[in-house]
Amino acid sequence: MTFKKRRVKLEDIARHLNISIATVSRALDESPRVKESTREKVFKTAKAMGYMPNQIAKSLSSGKTNIIGVIIPRYDEPFFIEVCRGIDEYAREHNYKILISSSRNSFEFERDNLIAFERGLVDGIILSPTHETEMFAHIRNITRKGIPVVLFDNIREEVPGADHILIDDDKASFNAVEYLIKKGKKRIAFIGGIIEKKVFQDRYKGFLEAMKQYNVTIYDELVMHCASLDRNLEDIEIQNFFKNQKIKPDAVFACTDNYGLLAMKTLLRSGRKIPEEVSVIGFGDLGLGAVFVPSMTCIAQPTFEMGQKAAALLIDQLNEPSDVKHHKRVVKLATNLILRDST
Repeated sequence: MTFKKRRVKLEDIARHLNISIATVSRALDESPRVKESTREKVFKTAKAMGYMPNQIAKSLSSGKTNIIGVIIPRYDEPFFIEVCRGIDEYAREHNYKILISSSRNSFEFERDNLIAFERGLVDGIILSPTHETEMFAHIRNITRKGIPVVLFDNIREEVPGADHILIDDDKASFNAVEYLIKKGKKRIAFIGGIIEKKVFQDRYKGFLEAMKQYNVTIYDELVMHCASLDRNLEDIEIQNFFKNQKIKPDAVFACTDNYGLLAMKTLLRSGRKIPEEVSVIGFGDLGLGAVFVPSMTCIAQPTFEMGQKAAALLIDQLNEPSDVKHHKRVVKLATNLILRDST
């Protein structure tokens, strides 16, 4: 007869050595209250029995897990992958690990993930709210309990007690469209994402401000807000956007790298020459724009740095004295327009 192997516990080691569980626990924590000879026996036995410490149980006594919870809207977005790389690098340099969860672009899942992290799995939380997140009461509730929180990217409203890290989306978009206008472009198309998302609202705002400031006509036919969150459907939406246009754009400003690359693919397949007939600017500069042929001009946002800065802000909060009230910090990171072959 065989038995299912179970996790080795402190009491198993204690029973094997005929000592108390408390002594085993102290020995594994290298407490000076336990004789060195006993500590050596406990470590040797624990290793032989395959003992692994229970991190949750350990955190109950220490009040700390050294784990940072990260909640992002989706796993398949290069932007969030790069932010998480930045978070992970900074966290590991400071003896923290990260636990990543996706809200799947759902407010309900975002709230559920937040509650799960609140129950002691993590020391603090870094969160990018979904486009569905209109009320931030669930986040304010977390900060009121003293749990450190840093918000990044899609922040619709300020949350007291939570640090904020973002870029100036409308200014970055204004600069990109202004560049196109100064190159003599008169029929500039705009491709944005779901209009409910704050960052896309801000990028559209920057587009409108530049067009109005320079008295360039805004053609409704040349403005598109993608409604899909599926990459294949985004491709179809963008193909359809260009298919039946009576007014042919001489430039395209796209709110993400992906939209820009899909636009270039569609335009090239339709026989239009880039940049001779139409210029294209994307937003993000997350790698593919540089290797596409022709290479794509992009607004470069400091995505990896955003992750590092988010982790730094959170760890700073974790190191603050418990009796000192945290004062919210808002950090805005600069962007750059990287000129390539598409303009």
